Amino acid sequence: MKKAIFTLAFVGLISTMNAQDTYLNDRITNSSNDLYGTSRYVGMGGALGALGADISTIGWNPAGIGMMRKNDINMTFGALWDKKGIKESSKTHGTFDQAGFVYSCKLGDNSKMKYINFGFNYQKKLNYNNAFYADNPNLKGLSQMDQFAELVNAGFDTDYNMAGFVVDENYLTKDGNTYYNKYGGESNYYTQKTWGGLHGFDINISGNVNDRAYWGVTVGIDYLRYRSSTDLYEKNSCIEGGVTKYGDYSLFNDQVINGCGMNFKFGTIVRPFEESPFRLGFVIETPTWYNLKSSTLYSLHDQVYNVRTKEYESYLEYAIRTPWKVRLSAATTIGSKVAIDVDYEFANVNGTSMGYPNDDIDSPSNSLFNTTKDISMNQQTKDNLKGMHTVRAGIEYRATNAFSLRLGYNYSTCAYKDNITFDQYSLDSYAMNVSTSTSYMKMGATNTLTLGMGYKWKHIYVDLAYKLRNQSADFYAFDSSFTQAGSDFAVANPKLSDVTLDPVNVDLTRHQLTATVGIKF
Repeated sequence: MKKAIFTLAFVGLISTMNAQDTYLNDRITNSSNDLYGTSRYVGMGGALGALGADISTIGWNPAGIGMMRKNDINMTFGALWDKKGIKESSKTHGTFDQAGFVYSCKLGDNSKMKYINFGFNYQKKLNYNNAFYADNPNLKGLSQMDQFAELVNAGFDTDYNMAGFVVDENYLTKDGNTYYNKYGGESNYYTQKTWGGLHGFDINISGNVNDRAYWGVTVGIDYLRYRSSTDLYEKNSCIEGGVTKYGDYSLFNDQVINGCGMNFKFGTIVRPFEESPFRLGFVIETPTWYNLKSSTLYSLHDQVYNVRTKEYESYLEYAIRTPWKVRLSAATTIGSKVAIDVDYEFANVNGTSMGYPNDDIDSPSNSLFNTTKDISMNQQTKDNLKGMHTVRAGIEYRATNAFSLRLGYNYSTCAYKDNITFDQYSLDSYAMNVSTSTSYMKMGATNTLTLGMGYKWKHIYVDLAYKLRNQSADFYAFDSSFTQAGSDFAVANPKLSDVTLDPVNVDLTRHQLTATVGIKF
């Protein structure tokens, strides 16, 4: 292997793509399994796809704005906290979740088009503020450095990825043309802190046809800002000449991702029976096309000699295209007291696509707008993710003309297939050629329970909501599929043949309180 000099340019390149992969892409852009918006919307579990008449439906079913007959201005704020976290990190975060308005234009009683409404809404779609640890006390003799060694032996371009870097820094040993890690992994300790959010800005036009059919179109502009600080410490050792030697080290990454995206939503609500309050809703949401920029600080710390490399900054542009989404809704009212709504969404998550600007990669084919698709990474997405189903249900009870109670529930299926891997040494991806990360998480199914209440006085209303979101994830510090029987690693290390790394379960349960203040006139 050609020995590379540890320079600013080299470290800048490898740290750029520290985690641009299938798993991070899903975490920062997939908002189907979380719920933000007005407190009425949250209190009913977001199940307003056919009931409508709430500003937050602008991003769920644009036709819901068409049911409004008054001008409306409101804003939502609150507090979010984790069930578990890192001791030195605050578990509670203040939130500003929503602010919007609707201008309702009545066209006349004799017109078939009763109303034309115009709306704008800012709404948080994902809140990245979180902190967790995932400590594995038993690595069964495997080390992250074993995976790096297999990357080198598989013939990756080691001048430009983490595998080459650890060789250049003498973390691996060479025997002939083969590299190996002489230390056995004992345990590792991983912490991650994240900040920021995915913010949606929606512009809507909608209408009411004879109080029977409602239509709406929303143009969505997303702004994404994600910051992640991770520290992976591995404790390992070996015996040489009867003496135990240690090779403990830690990897640190501080990554910031910024960018914007755009999508379109088309929705309808119809009352099929003139004398019945029963109604149906249907929505198609296009993919969101994101152009993102990543900047990363990276360093490696030799814990034995207490030597840490300098931190370097890097920069990269890339693109993500999220999947199409389809939503169906059904709702009814019972007298003037009760409203019930059930919504369903399907998102073809394994259709998420990643690419790079054409002027950055010399590959003229497979254009994704002005980008080039990462064919191998997109195939990994198809192999490891699947379609995601979300069901929302909500009920509202109007106790008096001024006071209402609400209850909601969401369930989103796991977007990952069974036995997922992050098999980098067979992933012919540009991202992996410059990757410094081996960790990944399998996010589980999501259950969300919501409670809410509302009070209105003349033109002013105040709504409150509580949200309990329960989700867990399986965290892997590195992929251990290189130990399969018959592999070069298994032949050279028979005691480690078919040894697999156990996942660390991470509890991502979160609580949130929100309050909405608004005025209708």
